[in-house]
Parts: sequence; structure tokens; C-alpha cells
Amino acid sequence: MRLALILLLLAASGPRAQSVPEAAVPEAAGITAARVESGAIRLDGVLDEPGWARSDGARDFTQFSPDAGEAATEAVEARVLVGPTTLYIGMRMHDAEAGAIDERLARRDTPQSTDVASVMIDSYDDDRTAFAFHVTPAGVKRDVLLFDDIREDVSWDAVWDVATSRDDDGWTAEFAIPLAQLRFAGGDGPHVWGVQFGRSHFRTGEETYWAPQLPNAFGVVSRFRTLRIPGALRAPRAVEVQPYVASALTRAPGDAADPFYASNDLAPNAGLDFKVGLTSDLRLTGTLNPDFGQVEADPAQINLTAYELFFPEQRPFFVEGLDVFNYGRTRSFFNMNRPLFLYTRRIGRAPQRTGFVPAQAYDEAGASGTIYADRPEQTTILGAAKMTGRVGAFSVGVLNAVTASEYGRFSVLGPGGALVADDRAPIEPASNYVVARARGRLGATQVGGLVTAVSRTRGDDALADLLPAHEVVVGFDGEHALSEAWIVSGLASGSLVTGTEASILGLQTAFRRLYQRPEADHLGVDSSRTVLTGTTAEVSVAKVGGTHWRGSLSGAYTSPGFESNALGFQTRADQAYVGASVFYDETEPQRPFRRWTANLFGSLGASTGGDRTHSFIGWGLGAEFDSFWSSRFSGFANIRTLNDRIARGGPLWTDPAGVSASLSVDSDSRKPVTMSGFVHGATDEIGGGLVGGSLTASGRPSSGVSLSVGPSVTRTVSPYQYVTAFDDPAATATFGRRYVFGRIDRLDVALESRLDWTFSPDVSLQLYLRPLVSTGRYTDYRELDRPRAMALPVYGVDKGTATPGEDGSTTIDPGDGGTTFTLPDNDFTFRALQGNAVLRWEYRPGSALFLVWQQQRSDFGVGDGRLLGRDLTRVFTDVGTNVFLVKLSYWFAR
Repeated sequence: MRLALILLLLAASGPRAQSVPEAAVPEAAGITAARVESGAIRLDGVLDEPGWARSDGARDFTQFSPDAGEAATEAVEARVLVGPTTLYIGMRMHDAEAGAIDERLARRDTPQSTDVASVMIDSYDDDRTAFAFHVTPAGVKRDVLLFDDIREDVSWDAVWDVATSRDDDGWTAEFAIPLAQLRFAGGDGPHVWGVQFGRSHFRTGEETYWAPQLPNAFGVVSRFRTLRIPGALRAPRAVEVQPYVASALTRAPGDAADPFYASNDLAPNAGLDFKVGLTSDLRLTGTLNPDFGQVEADPAQINLTAYELFFPEQRPFFVEGLDVFNYGRTRSFFNMNRPLFLYTRRIGRAPQRTGFVPAQAYDEAGASGTIYADRPEQTTILGAAKMTGRVGAFSVGVLNAVTASEYGRFSVLGPGGALVADDRAPIEPASNYVVARARGRLGATQVGGLVTAVSRTRGDDALADLLPAHEVVVGFDGEHALSEAWIVSGLASGSLVTGTEASILGLQTAFRRLYQRPEADHLGVDSSRTVLTGTTAEVSVAKVGGTHWRGSLSGAYTSPGFESNALGFQTRADQAYVGASVFYDETEPQRPFRRWTANLFGSLGASTGGDRTHSFIGWGLGAEFDSFWSSRFSGFANIRTLNDRIARGGPLWTDPAGVSASLSVDSDSRKPVTMSGFVHGATDEIGGGLVGGSLTASGRPSSGVSLSVGPSVTRTVSPYQYVTAFDDPAATATFGRRYVFGRIDRLDVALESRLDWTFSPDVSLQLYLRPLVSTGRYTDYRELDRPRAMALPVYGVDKGTATPGEDGSTTIDPGDGGTTFTLPDNDFTFRALQGNAVLRWEYRPGSALFLVWQQQRSDFGVGDGRLLGRDLTRVFTDVGTNVFLVKLSYWFAR
């Protein structure tokens, strides 16, 4: 979505103000800042210092919404002053109903619908990058980094200050932004930057900008106006240091006889974050022994697929500034299953070797002995650093992180409890992660490149056979503007992986590759290989501007051997596809609509061996109404294709044709109580499908308290859930291996609740609670009896026999002379409860105190796949793990 649309939602929530002094209206192209001495501005939100009268005034704001291109109905004025070390911006937001100005409080950086004043500064003057600062009448701050002209990095944080005030004519914001938080070339003036001022008016829903920003015009930063700064500026080369101390206490259930168990596990910690200005355009950011205990835990999920679950990065060091490393997407409105080249959650991930207790230990324990094992949940990050900024016409970024070797410990107790062995085994090698990215504009063309590299120490033989020693990805991308509305873009990348024969064999047979598929004639497992190479590429042509119509056409290819998973996120290789998208956007208000959109998209895809793996078409309709409600309806239809993944290395299966649809409705966000509803459903031609929905209610009992409660329920029925596979010479049609599936009826019930209590813009308490109950019942076990089948024969109905056991198991005789086998009771009930409370106090700019409580409860039971009332209550009574954390950081700079 266009960043300009996203800016409609940038907000958070205040008191007092005065009018900006009169001055001559500057030329439309820009304004000139006035110089002031240090200490000339008192940051109180009242623009009464003499310096404000000497600055040009930015007026004549234009609506982005609802009446695009029309003059703002409520006047806005902005002025800029420059001191020796600080940039000051004063903004006056006139309001005919000043007594009704919204003053809701919220935690810093929390997006919400309220009044907001914004200033965006392109200090590079590259028409691509800008630093955005937002404030609400309540003084709640939000900062965002704009990059690539239209994209945003909401994780970017700067140390700055602002004050607001109110009077009978509206409200005023007085920003103080240290020049050290911006990036620019120093030297004698005058300096020319880009600048944009914006205002969101909560009651009317009006969004206005000083430099006109129209819904159908491509570009955001490139449309800024000019800010001229007279005189010399010293290039920012500040040193910022933020040490921290922390201590975590973990209370968890366990076995008192376990030598690794402690009912109270205390873990003190200390570390350091720092930022150093290397040059006027380059900054080094680093962390030593980072601690992320205040970060919210990932939501609990049950994964019955072979695909890896994706969780977004939330750790502050790795989130902030990732825009510089953005690579892997062309300028397109269509994207499907493309490799992600940088997934920083690989750094510090859970150790990857799980079965580390040697077989000899079990022999030593004997039948009546006991083995206790212990392993860390995460790999220790020793340190990480990234250098970002500009070199000439290019933005550059280099990230390097180092993780420690990790070991799993085990103790072996023989008969009678005597200690037989006490040892450890490596479970994760020491690793070094490197990412380098550069991108720059040469006229109408933008070019760039990326390199990622992961190097691991060998560890023992088992670890070396599990993880390759070196993995490198190199890529190039570019885009060229054919006109103001049309852009062609593309990328090409290659990968190289080296390791032992066993580690490369593991990559060949991994789910994202499956070289062992019996019908994959274009592939083939080679157990002697020690190197794996591959390529991927994508090209797109897109119409990004225009009055109403926009769209794109894309083509992508990934070879079987391409691998980016060491530092990226890749769900499959061996594919090629074309995809197209077109949509119509009507921004002129037409009762009852403020705006409406319609889009159509579709794709055809195949493996590189020619098997058609997907073919679908989708559509959507969205509208914003005069009532400030909004809604979106979307649909999706696919025809029969071939599935080369469902048997997890086995024959092809025919995916049935099916349809799905969803509907979402959001109420007026300006109201004290808001509702958001979502329903979706799907069905296919062999009885599979799902139906579900969610309803979120949000309210504000007071200006500083917000509460949301969101129950969700989804029922999924799949007649072709993979269960197991094993060698059976009688299964000649499926190449001597039998593939067993079952019909699963699954129900997921969750309730996500949040309470945000903001005492002041600097002190807040956040509470989060998410209980989840997931159940699954298996029936109608069946078999993939021939390649490319769709309807699978059911044991005991269409072939063979299926005999239930008293313990819930099922004994199956396939009836074709094959081996009789027994399936265990696969029905399950999973309960989980996640909760946390975070008290945050920013006691001085850049310095914070965190008090955190996290609780995790979970239980997995086999043998009953029905959702019972007791499960809904037991989720709150299951034995849980509690973590209490105190973290104090202190920021200082010179």
C-alpha cells in the first residue's frame, strides 16, 4: 500500500498553545529557516520567542483526504529555526472547535487515530529518504524513517523532544530535533534539504500536507518542497552510548531430582548499545551482549505442515534500520512465495541440534536408569554491529553479528540413582553472519547489490553433518523509470553452499527442495556432493501512477539448488511463475463513499520440471464510507493443479479446485468504542474447507486507557492431512513406498486481549493475554495409491481394513498384500496461555526502565480431539512458567 495512505494512520495522543507570528508567505517552492543562538528557544509549546517571527511560514496546506487537491478547511502554519546543535519546528494547527481537540494518551510509537502534527525532513536531499517526526496534542511522539521514496521503517527511533499547548484557536507543537539525529553533509551554507509538513484532523478525518500529496500520484519523499538553511552546519558525528543492566528470575515447574533444574533461576546480565558517527553520512551502530527480555513472545501455534512458521522480527537492534538492507522485491503489486534474503531471526535462533544425547548414554543408564538433559532456548549473541549511511549517490549498509557455541548437557543415572556420566555435547556452532547492501540512483535508473554470508565453526562431526560450513548469497537489483507512471524493475541472485557430504545431502532432501521425489526427473539426489549452487530472478513492469488505474506484470524463477535459508527465509525452491495484478482506485468522494477500490489478480506457476503447481485468480473490493466505516470483500479461486509437496518427498498429488472468500468490516475509529470483524470461508471439490472469523472490540474508558478484546474461532476440515510414509514393496504404484493420510477435523479457539494504560507520554503499562485451545480429530485414514491421484481410497471402505484399538490406535491391513501397520491415536488437544505485563518509564530522553512479567502455560494431550468446556478453563490452571525481568538503560551522547 502507498506510504501516503499509511500516513493517514500515523498517530498517538494532549494539553495547551499560541499562534505563529505573521510573516510574508514564501515562494511556493520552499521556505528558508532562520538562525538562532543556543538557548534562544524554550521548549514549552508556546511559540512566543522572537526567533519564530524571523522564519518563513509554510501555509496553504492541501487535502490528501477526503477531498484530494482541495485547500485545507482548517489552516495550518509551520516554521523552521536552526540553532548550533538543534533544528526547531513550530507548527500551529487552527481548529474552529478547539474545545473538542482529542487528547488521548498512548505509549510512544503507538499508531492510533487522533489529531497529529507531522514534520518530515529529507536531509540527504536525495528524494528517497526522510526522517519523520509526529506528535499528538497530548504530546505523544512517534518517529518513522521513510525510505525508497514510498516505504517506511516504523522501528526507527531517534532521541528528540517536543512540547505541545492548546488555546482558543487550536493547538501548537514545538519540536526540538538534535541535528545529530539527522544525516547530512556539513560545511558552509546555504544547505538545501527537502521538507514536508502534515496534519491529521481527528474529528473530520481530514489529512492535509504542505507539499501536495495526492492519492494517485506516485512518490512521497520525492514530492517534498525545499527547506533552505543559511550559514554553516557541522556534520553530525555524535557518539551515543546506552549501557544496560538487567536481571531475570524464572520460576518454572520441574523435577526436583533433575540436576539441571532450579525452582528459582536468577540470571543477571549487562551489556551495551552504541552509535558512532563515522562521517557525516555514515553511522556505526552496535550492541554487546544484547538483552531482549522486554520483547513480547511469539504467539503459540500448532503447525501440522512441513513448512516453517514465520514470525516477525521484534528485537530492537535488528528491527531498527533494516530498510537499508531491503532487497528481494521488485516494484510490483503482486508477490508470491519469493525467498526472503534477510531474516534476522536466524541470528540467535534456538540451537538446531536436538538429539544430542549419545546412544552410549542410554546403554549406560540401562532399563531402570534415568537420563536428564538440558539445552539453552536461544543461541547467545556475543555482539553485533551495523554501518549504515551514504557513500556518494549510494545508500550502504553492512551488518555483522557473532554468536557463541552452545552446548547441551546431560547426566546419566544408573540403577539405584548412581551417577554414571555427566557430560555435554555441542548443539550449535559459533557462527558469523554478514550482510552488505548498496543501492543508488543514476538518473532515472536505480541499481544495487546484496551479499549475505554465514560461516560456522565445525563443532563435532554430528554438528558438521547437520549444518553446512559456509553459505553465501550474492544478488543485484535495479529499476528504471520509463515515465512518471511506469517502472520496470528486476533482480537476479545466486547462492553457494559448502559443507560435508551429509550436510549437503540434508539440503537436497529438505522440504523446500525434495530432490528425492520419484517423479522429479529434472532432479536427483547426489550423496557425494559437498557444494550446492542455485539462482533466482524476478522481473516486473508496473504502472505506479495515474488517475485511477494501476497494475503490474511479474515473472519469477528459482532454481532447485537456490538456498537462502541460512540468513533468509525460504519455503521452497524449484519454481517459476508469472503473476499479474490490476486495480482501480476512486479517490473522489461519491456518496456514500469517501473512497473505493477494486482489484483483480492471478498467477500461473510450475516447477522447473514443468509440473503445474498453481493456477488461480483473485479479486477484491474495498470501500471507505461517509460514516468513516470501511469494509473489504475478497475472493479467490483455483483450478486443479499438481502438488509436489504434500507427500513430503513422495509422488505428485492432484490439488482439487476450490474457492474461498473473506469479508472484513471496521467501524468509525473516531468513536470511543470501535469494532472490527472478519469472516472467511473456503471449500474444495473433495470436501475440504474451513470457516472462521474474529471480532475485536476496542474502547477507551479514559484518555489514557485503551482496551481491546478479540475472540477468534476457526474450524478446518482437510481430507488429506499427511500422517506417515514407510517402505513397502507391495506399493508398486507409488515406487515401493506407502503414503498414508487422514481426514482431520480441527478447531482453534483463541482470545487476544490487550490493555494499554498510559500515565504520561513517558510512563506506560501494557498488558497482553492470549489463551488458545486447538483440537484435532483424525478419521478415515487413506492412501495415496497412485501418482497424480486426487480422491484417495479410504482404508476399511475403499480398500483393505481399518481396525480400531482400545487405546485409540488403528491397525490397517492395506489389502494388497502389503505390510499390516498400526497408527497411534493421533487425536490431540493443545492448550496454551501467554501473558505479559510491561511497565516502561522513559525517565529521560533515550533512557528507560522496564519492569516485565511474562507467563507461559501449555499442555499437549493425545487421545481426545474434541473441544470440551474443561479445556477452555484448564488453559488458565495448567502449570505455568513465570519470568520476572528488571532492565535499566541509560543514554548519553557527546
